[in-house]
Amino acid sequence: MIEQLKNCQKLILTIVSRNKTSRIIKASKRRHAEGATIIHGSGTGIEKCKTFWGIPMEPEKDVIFTVVSDEHAEDVLDIISKCVKMSKPGNGVAFILDITRFTGAVHLHKKKQKPEDQPLKSMDVTAQFELIVSIVNKGFCEEIIEASRKAGAAGGTIITGRGTGVHEHAKLFSFNIEPEKEVVLTLVPQKITDKVLEAIVRTGELDKPGKGIAFVLNVEKVLGINHLLDEMLEPEAHKEE
Repeated sequence: MIEQLKNCQKLILTIVSRNKTSRIIKASKRRHAEGATIIHGSGTGIEKCKTFWGIPMEPEKDVIFTVVSDEHAEDVLDIISKCVKMSKPGNGVAFILDITRFTGAVHLHKKKQKPEDQPLKSMDVTAQFELIVSIVNKGFCEEIIEASRKAGAAGGTIITGRGTGVHEHAKLFSFNIEPEKEVVLTLVPQKITDKVLEAIVRTGELDKPGKGIAFVLNVEKVLGINHLLDEMLEPEAHKEE
């Protein structure tokens, strides 16, 4: 039986410009993070992409995966925000995702796990967001991001990979050809998740076999999206008036 940690680890997902990555990792380690995994990608945000002879020049991004204990998650998120001034628009985004099962770091299993009946921390307005993860064949990501924007999303981050599935059996000289994939990370307010997800499915033809998949993850807390928070709080302010 595989030994697993339960209910005691969090995943901090940070998306920033490539030149800020080393600062974030060093700062995270000072707050009890033991390391990170970095994936290169490109991103589009609220600001228009710069062009060179009419060709969009999308900024290079790093997607940083940092697994930390539940007790240190808030501290690590806070130091990440401060070291890259994430309160200012365009400096990046970071958010906490819950990990229900975790294995692979043997030394962590010796530490006491969080009791099953421990109450959850109080949630703030930033918890009203969800992360849509879309995995599609290469070439569809730009159309998906454009469709997401029209449905209300602020932008997205693209990372590349490769994948195999039950509908993919292409070969060249007896060698399997594993098609390149693109993963699109789209952070949206919960109230428009269904609308954005529907646009992604329709544009990427995800209702057809072999076209890709999309799924939604709950976000516990997020930093770097002040412009979206202001939009969410404005209607409530008018109601109180």
